[in-house]
Amino acid sequence: MKLSNSFIQSVAILVMLAELPEKSYLKSSEISQRMGVSHTYLQKIAKKLNNAGIIQSEASKTGGYSLNKSVRDITFYDVFKAVENSDSFLNNVKTDVIHTMFLSDKLVDKYGNLTLDILKEAENSYLSVLKEHSIEEIVPKNSKGELLIIDWPLFLKNN
Repeated sequence: MKLSNSFIQSVAILVMLAELPEKSYLKSSEISQRMGVSHTYLQKIAKKLNNAGIIQSEASKTGGYSLNKSVRDITFYDVFKAVENSDSFLNNVKTDVIHTMFLSDKLVDKYGNLTLDILKEAENSYLSVLKEHSIEEIVPKNSKGELLIIDWPLFLKNN
């Protein structure tokens, strides 16, 4: 389990969508332009976010992507589940080497299993922290503490 560029780019997409004025959409071409990533690649990420119910897609001339729920209700874990391979830390790890670390099967059972338990606990802690934090925490706010609103299409058109 490790974070990929897709995870960070997904977070960036969500922040941009959170900053849109109400009932506004951002086209995938606009997002990819701003982020400096391939349009095709961005669409793949957006599809995963859409399939997870985090964002929605409006197919029309004025459509694009928008959030499907409040940023306070979208956790980093939700994004992680949507775009990352959710295999365990220990998936595809050969644990049979544990048998070589100890001189007896009794020690393997005791300390080998303890080693695996520690690694599973670390993984659970990692996922727990992702669940505790929402995307809202990283969306810029104005002087009143409200989410900063940016008309991204207009901004991108003028820059």
